[in-house]
Amino acid sequence: MDIGQIIKQRREELGMSQEELARKAGYKSRSSINKIEVDGRGLPQSKITAIAKALRTTPASLMGWEETESFALDHVNSCFGESAREMLSNFQKLNENGQKEALKRVSEMVHIPQYTKADPVVQPLHPDSRSYLQPVAAHERTDIEVTEEMRQHDDAFFDE
Repeated sequence: MDIGQIIKQRREELGMSQEELARKAGYKSRSSINKIEVDGRGLPQSKITAIAKALRTTPASLMGWEETESFALDHVNSCFGESAREMLSNFQKLNENGQKEALKRVSEMVHIPQYTKADPVVQPLHPDSRSYLQPVAAHERTDIEVTEEMRQHDDAFFDE
């Protein structure tokens, strides 16, 4: 398989149009991508990296030098274990919206203590502590005239 065919296959796997790839890779029109996919014409070395980034792969993969998915997943498995490999394998099957949602959910989970590893450097707040409510810095509003009544209201609110 030549580079044009590899680019087309990867673009279609991602559900991306030629126009979208052109925009993400810095081309002015989809015809440039079409020429590249048809016979590899018009692909300067400097654009291989941009296209690889837009297609969320490596330049080596586009050149046909490695089987990216298998190579990358094996590397992840050796560094982080089978769970990470499985997670990335599933993540790779998602479209762009699915990947955004998956990242959002994982980001939410890292803030839930029952799902996170204990970090000996960070000390959890005592359940009765309200120190997280104390402002680090504050100043009085300057866009309006602040009355004494407003100050008392604010003080009472923060004292609760």
